[in-house]
Amino acid sequence: MALEWFRRLVPRQRKRGSEDTIVDELPVLEDIAWYRHADEVESASFWRMARRLPRLLRQALGTAWAASPAWTAAALILNTVAGIATTTALLAVSDATATLFAAPPTWDRIFDAGPALVLLAVASAARSGLGLGAGYAQQRLDPLVLNRTEREFYELVTAVPRAAFDDDQFADRLKGAKDRGSRAVVDLVGDVVDLVTAAVTVAAVAVALTIIQPVLVPLLFAAALPTGWAAVRSARLMYVSNRSRVSRRRRLWMVEVLMDTRWAADDLRYHEAGPWLRGQHRAMVDAETQADFDIIRSQTVTRATGQILSGLAVAAVYGVLLWLLATGTVPLAVAAAAVVALGQGSAAMANLLVAVNTVYEDGLYAADRHEFDTLAADRIAAQPHIAAPAKDPGPLPVPEIIEVVDVSFRYPGKDTEALTGVSLTIRRGETIALVGENGSGKTTLAKLLSGLYPPTSGRILWDGVDITRIDPGRWRPHVAVIAQQVQRWPFTAELSVRLGRSHEPANPGRLRSAARDAGALAMIEGFDNGWQQLLDAEYRGGTDLSGGQWQRLSSARGLYRDHDGLLLADEPSAALDARAEAALFDTLRARAGRAATVLISHRLQGVVHADQIAVLEEGKLTELGTHVDLVANHGTYSELWALQARSYAALSAPGRCGRDSPTTPLWT
Repeated sequence: MALEWFRRLVPRQRKRGSEDTIVDELPVLEDIAWYRHADEVESASFWRMARRLPRLLRQALGTAWAASPAWTAAALILNTVAGIATTTALLAVSDATATLFAAPPTWDRIFDAGPALVLLAVASAARSGLGLGAGYAQQRLDPLVLNRTEREFYELVTAVPRAAFDDDQFADRLKGAKDRGSRAVVDLVGDVVDLVTAAVTVAAVAVALTIIQPVLVPLLFAAALPTGWAAVRSARLMYVSNRSRVSRRRRLWMVEVLMDTRWAADDLRYHEAGPWLRGQHRAMVDAETQADFDIIRSQTVTRATGQILSGLAVAAVYGVLLWLLATGTVPLAVAAAAVVALGQGSAAMANLLVAVNTVYEDGLYAADRHEFDTLAADRIAAQPHIAAPAKDPGPLPVPEIIEVVDVSFRYPGKDTEALTGVSLTIRRGETIALVGENGSGKTTLAKLLSGLYPPTSGRILWDGVDITRIDPGRWRPHVAVIAQQVQRWPFTAELSVRLGRSHEPANPGRLRSAARDAGALAMIEGFDNGWQQLLDAEYRGGTDLSGGQWQRLSSARGLYRDHDGLLLADEPSAALDARAEAALFDTLRARAGRAATVLISHRLQGVVHADQIAVLEEGKLTELGTHVDLVANHGTYSELWALQARSYAALSAPGRCGRDSPTTPLWT
């Protein structure tokens, strides 16, 4: 049931009013990929972050440049020129105050200060305009980086061999790259631009102070450090709080999904689980609220401490300025300009410290994406070598003979082989049935024939050509599959059927033929929107299908793709009703004599007329022959046949059923 897995998470409960509440802490869930580097982020010193900055800067700027050289250059150049304008404005302030404060003000001195004031106005306007332009360039750059990053990710994901998804290391790297790594690559670019902006502003103020009076430069850092420390410390506190609450938040999300989604709605009402779920939800929301209050208190204390220290630092800075004025080291006009510069520089310095922290954190997660890229590229390169032909040889023809030659296969990470030394010949026009108990290797052999996996050893030959040594695009179009596990594509009925050849224009005749042969045509034409019916009730105008209806569509999809090549049908009638099953087997029988069919079925009455029946046991081919031959051999097939025949005979005995024995084969 949909709710059982969550009930097992809760060790003990007690009643409070009419609803259950949590007494003991729930089992701890593993941290999600969003907090993979949490320990390193929490313990990193400023100097460790600073040492990594050059590499992160190169990495981020390289990514941005690959996405858009023009907008990358624009963002950097505009921010740099804005820094120059900042320096110019501060120097203009110094010149203007020097002229105005040189003696009691007169109209002559005001006119003398006019050029400096005009320069100040122009520089300030230029700085604002350049800042807007830099922000515009950065906003244009972000989606371009995101698009490129996601495109590269899915190019790798869809190109890696199927076996990669069975490797826990690859799955872990993929999850980390998808959950936060790809987003961190994009965020890192924006963080670096912010860091450059803050650094340029700090440098501009420092240059201006150096020109005005070098002794004032240390005051810039002294005034900004407390504010910067408070900002970084508050961000760290929130990060630690979020990480400590991730298990509870995930569990809260699970409870909410169970209460407000369609797939759990029936079970929730069957078992009257609403009060219990509301109790879990209330307890976790209460805990989350208390955690919010705790982090608010901690951050408030931190900010208050930062403001107190900042106030002391500012007081110290102004004390130093007064001392410099009193001793004649700094004129009054210079001190006035310094006040303006220190105000701008302090804010920029605080932003710089926060940007360093953010760049470091996002850099750690962006590394997850780069690790995945390397791992995926290695997996792609490790596939069986396919030599580039001197010229395009074109697609292989439909094979006359497919040979499975001493094939063995072991799934990644497994200690035992799923297939061992299997040899089999499939001729065009023949039907080969694969039978055996669950786990005997039937579906694995079908996956090898379809090219999902290459054999660990042995060869699969199409008219003598080893298909693992040539481009799959040359032979895979001749393979169609009706899979045991039905994928419920949330598309229209038409697209769901023609997905196997979605790159080709739709063929209405073939669509109707495939749907009719799969027993799905009447169902599709009965939809409110016919072939354009959306097959997902989560969307407007969509509809739900039963398991059998989905299997009909899956069969139609495989039949639409089929062009008289190799059709692999893995338990194609498992969820079908009797009428739909009969229609499908009629279609499969019609292929006999013109195309190759590999049929996997536990219902032996459906395979009795196959040209060959291959019996698999624990990954080994133990019997091969016709139905008559295998029954006469009194082996495993004969035993399975007798078991199924007896059960049908018992059900059709007089007094049990008034119809003929259902042991009549479907292949008649």
